[in-house]
Amino acid sequence: MLKRQKSLNGILFAVLFIIPLVSITVYEIFIASDRYESKSSLFITKENQSQSPLDLSLLGITNSGSIHDILVLKEFIESPEMVARLEKELGLTNHFGSKERDFISRLKDNPTREELQDYYLSMLAVKFDDEAKILRISIQSYDRNFSKSVLETILRYSQSFIDELNENVTTAQLQFFEKEVRASEQELSKKKQQLLKFQQDNKILTTEIAAQSITKTISSLEQILAQKKSTLTARRASLSESSPQIRRLKEEIVALEHQIRAENSRLSGSSGKSLSTLDAEMREITFLIKFATNRYRANLEALEKAKLEAARRLKFLTIVSPPTLADESEFPRRTYIIVTAAIIFMVLYLVISLIVVMIREHS
Repeated sequence: MLKRQKSLNGILFAVLFIIPLVSITVYEIFIASDRYESKSSLFITKENQSQSPLDLSLLGITNSGSIHDILVLKEFIESPEMVARLEKELGLTNHFGSKERDFISRLKDNPTREELQDYYLSMLAVKFDDEAKILRISIQSYDRNFSKSVLETILRYSQSFIDELNENVTTAQLQFFEKEVRASEQELSKKKQQLLKFQQDNKILTTEIAAQSITKTISSLEQILAQKKSTLTARRASLSESSPQIRRLKEEIVALEHQIRAENSRLSGSSGKSLSTLDAEMREITFLIKFATNRYRANLEALEKAKLEAARRLKFLTIVSPPTLADESEFPRRTYIIVTAAIIFMVLYLVISLIVVMIREHS
């Protein structure tokens, strides 16, 4: 009975500890392909942004990074779009699926886009340092130069992504203000045409000049009328009413009185719109022109500011640490894996052995 127990324990120990541990040790030491890691870190600065808790003065940078922009960039780096670009430019499938790599860790033949994406994410690490507001990126591959090339390409596409965000924002701003400028310019032109039509219809340049001209005309006519009446009175003393001179003076006096009434009618508006009414209409049109002009100027200034803003990038991708070139392989971590596996297998062996003993005692 004791021998059978020892034999069973030996079998369990061999099956649950020795064989798995030896298999993992052989694989890690003799079969597993070396992987090299390249690391980099970056952050994003923005125009007119409050100061970051990270002191960047030693780097000559005063603007802080935007958490939102960094998280958006992190999603882009991990996105299928980035995988597609890297596959097209560097050939991820050829590198990670090469037969030179060990059969367990390499990428399977003819992978789907989803499988390539999952494998890429298993080799990529993108971590956001919330305290320093820095994005830390690392990538593993089976060649140190390839790891560095992949990371450099990721950073290049990240810069392009930030530039596209800037262009989208500034383009939207420019399109909005250009639309406003065109609308206000059309409105201003419309009001000016309205003023021109008003002046042509009423045959006046301005109501002030028209009022002054009419008043001056009436005053001159009244002076002439007074002179004519005085002359008529003097001539009646020596001439009869039927004389040509008297009749001519009477006709001139009637004509002057008629003209004075006509001018007064223009001023008071008894035969049409009064000058005061025309003045009110013209002042309204002038006010609308002034308002449209101010609006046009404001929109034009806003457009110029938007153009100046578009001339510079709103966001800046700053590389704190450029991609590194690994001197030696850090992965797989063979010692850590073997020791961890030994602990797990030993715990598994002890647990199963204890279960077997308990079953035997109750049987």
